[in-house]
Amino acid sequence: MMFSLMLLEVTFMHDLISLTKRHMLNFLRDKTAVFFSFLSVLILLALYFLFIGESYASAITLQGDQNLDENLKTYVIAGVMMGGILVINTISLSLGIMGNVVTDLDQRKLDAFLVTPVKRYKLIFSYYISSIIVSSVLTIFMWVLTVLYVGVFSGYWYSIYTIFIVTLYLILFTLISASLMIFLVTLLKSVNAFGALSGILGTFIGFASGIYMPLVQLGKTTQYIASVLPFTHMAIILKKLLLKEPYELLIDKGLDASSITSLERVFGSYEIGVFGFNVSMIYILFVSLMMAALLLFFAYRNMTKKMIK
Repeated sequence: MMFSLMLLEVTFMHDLISLTKRHMLNFLRDKTAVFFSFLSVLILLALYFLFIGESYASAITLQGDQNLDENLKTYVIAGVMMGGILVINTISLSLGIMGNVVTDLDQRKLDAFLVTPVKRYKLIFSYYISSIIVSSVLTIFMWVLTVLYVGVFSGYWYSIYTIFIVTLYLILFTLISASLMIFLVTLLKSVNAFGALSGILGTFIGFASGIYMPLVQLGKTTQYIASVLPFTHMAIILKKLLLKEPYELLIDKGLDASSITSLERVFGSYEIGVFGFNVSMIYILFVSLMMAALLLFFAYRNMTKKMIK
């Protein structure tokens, strides 16, 4: 009996690992898919360096000393910038690797799996795990580059605590993003539809979540819409973490509490609640995780129906 259970466990892990590896390699070998997965991030970086970064620098100067250290400004702006970019990264990468689902369904590659003993739930779970692994690794790699960039070019280094906590949050955010992405792609019927979704989703979420521009510059209606999107709160959490130490330095430089509050509104690092009501971030994250689990279940149902056809 014990031997049979061990054999079943080994078989389960072997199937899951083999499928997950297959999906990861399919994505990473397609250089075009990898590039377009980073496209939203590249656009956001360009916007920050060309336009948005200057407005943030002006806001810091307006609130503080005109001769404020430029290195400190770089430290602050990097926190604002990467707080949004890292969130967009979890979304675009998760969606990019989910292209495997659409391709396999469109080209009927999954038919080959249906004549094998591999269970259908292993298929959907392998797509999900491959998305989490690839997205987490590449996003954390970008986070490491961010730490090095800020340290080298500003002279300020994030604390070990900040580096560790941000890393944990990035993994958590990837779990949520991957669940939504796998649900969305199981609703699509063709590779062309997936291409259209990939082209607009990152940009839409970037604007709707206040990542491309501060929510204070948008209307109340947009802010209410943003308040129910988990990505808005993801960006707020990361910005608060990345700006905690820079804000402390700004206070040491003479900025008062009202000036910091003004910067928080401009930078989008203040908690907006839900529909104008104050809601703890813990509850928002908990609900987001519950929704992620529900969407993963719906994705399994959608994919099962498509494989039956």
